[in-house]
Amino acid sequence: MPETAAHPRLSRGHKKRERTRRQLVEAGLAVLAEKGEALTVSDVAARAEVSNGTFYNYFTDRHDLFDALAAHTLLSLAARAASETPSQDPARRFVFATRCVLEFAEEDPVWGRAILRLVERRRGSPRETLSFLRDDLAAGLASGRFAYGPDAVTLDAVVGLISMTIRRITLGEARPGHVPQVLERGLRMLGVSADEAAAVVEEAGAAAGVA
Repeated sequence: MPETAAHPRLSRGHKKRERTRRQLVEAGLAVLAEKGEALTVSDVAARAEVSNGTFYNYFTDRHDLFDALAAHTLLSLAARAASETPSQDPARRFVFATRCVLEFAEEDPVWGRAILRLVERRRGSPRETLSFLRDDLAAGLASGRFAYGPDAVTLDAVVGLISMTIRRITLGEARPGHVPQVLERGLRMLGVSADEAAAVVEEAGAAAGVA
């Protein structure tokens, strides 16, 4: 495709910056898995085989990196959920994607805390990280499956429900069966009937092998 004003060809320097940033994010994920929140800038720079100075060309500090790692993982989970969900039903896609995020927070509380910081500080790219949710809400409204679409109030309600559930999980306050209840409540908030919400969540749990 020829270069256009709308799609300018990336310069060699830009490609190098993207490559270096990707190296730092991948290194950050690896070090985070090994050391948790004890990771240091030096750890990440060494793993990426760059200098500490290079790290600071891309991130202001380790907390800025945590935000980037949280957003990167959240986008990866949402993309995986979108590709693996067997149904095009927006309600089922919503349940599948939300469950992926909450289960990951259960498996990795450090990541869960990073997600909470990302939401609270409004860092990263909120529009990008919410793109899959926006798409499903829009599809649900258009099809009549949901009563509400991706307006600010609905997004705040859904993101608030998910983030508060992640907080409860990271604090060890989520009892068995809490996540399915959250998924049902989320669907109810979007206008799905109680019986249908329960059926969708039960079906999703059975498909995932959840007792």
